[in-house]
Amino acid sequence: MQSIEPALAEGADAVAAVLARGLADALGPERAALWRVERSGYRPSAHTLDGSDGILAAVLTSGRPATAATKIVDLWVAPDAPGDAADRLIDGVLARASERGDAAVKWELPEGAAVPESAVIHGFAPMRKPWGAVGTEATRGLVRWLVSMPHEEPGYYGQTTLFTCGAVAGLIATERYGTPGFAGQNAPDRDLEIEFWRRASNYPACEPIGLAVTVQEHLGSRAAVKVALDHAGPVLLEDFTGFDYDFRAELQRESRKRAADLGISVDGSRIPMTEVAARVAAGDQALLLIDEAPMHADPGPHWIVAHAAAGPYVVVEDPWVNRATGETWVDTHELPIHVDDLERLVAWGPEGYRGVIFLSTP
Repeated sequence: MQSIEPALAEGADAVAAVLARGLADALGPERAALWRVERSGYRPSAHTLDGSDGILAAVLTSGRPATAATKIVDLWVAPDAPGDAADRLIDGVLARASERGDAAVKWELPEGAAVPESAVIHGFAPMRKPWGAVGTEATRGLVRWLVSMPHEEPGYYGQTTLFTCGAVAGLIATERYGTPGFAGQNAPDRDLEIEFWRRASNYPACEPIGLAVTVQEHLGSRAAVKVALDHAGPVLLEDFTGFDYDFRAELQRESRKRAADLGISVDGSRIPMTEVAARVAAGDQALLLIDEAPMHADPGPHWIVAHAAAGPYVVVEDPWVNRATGETWVDTHELPIHVDDLERLVAWGPEGYRGVIFLSTP
């Protein structure tokens, strides 16, 4: 009987070394290309079972920084591997995810692929099919929660432009209240995305109060909207001067007037993420203005929506799918984040101001 020892190779160079040990030839060119996608900033790891004749089974995983989820990208098992090879590898993936404090492990499956038996054995459950996911809709997703997180799974839609994250986050959140939203139809859904952004936009960004006003107008009396923003002046205008600054600042002053007319309260104190987590756990949703730098090593303002929480974890929908690094909607849907990471994420600009929009049932 072959002696089999599980091994873990973490980092892009380590994964490349595993491929060079014969795994690339075993996978074949198309499948090996999936393993070679540039994931260096996204925690790529290879879990392997090695026998005396080489690699018998391997799992590729990744995970977005500043989040609490690991994704299984691919599982390969050699024809002559022991029957428990896949299960042993998945045990290792789950154990490593638990060690690093993850709240969930996800499993990405290509279109038409059957759910692996080991996924069923380890309690992975299917995730809801997205309304739209910028070219990754055909991918299937499973999830195994490592912490108790009872909640209703929302729908998912990936933004189709670089600038419509606020509109998409707002529309995802409004589904809970029975408002017209995404329906999984390409042209109408994109029309809705663009139309909502046009109403909420400060050109091109959606600032907190203007976005809150548009969300409240969309919801009507179905839900109440409140804002927490610890900055008295115009926001998201750090790169503008002169006329470009002035007209956007004027739009923000008009948004504050409109918010007052609609009864939207604006709290100027700085809200801790523990309070956001507590309010979301109690039934609110929260649109969060984040800096993408902790996730992608590239600063930029971005909107996500927090819809569930338990303990130190908040679960969000992130409209941005970074396809260049191998992400699909499986990464960005039902994405858990620890409150300590949210403290770093939910801050923008040199002053690090914090913008949060709460939605709650009246």
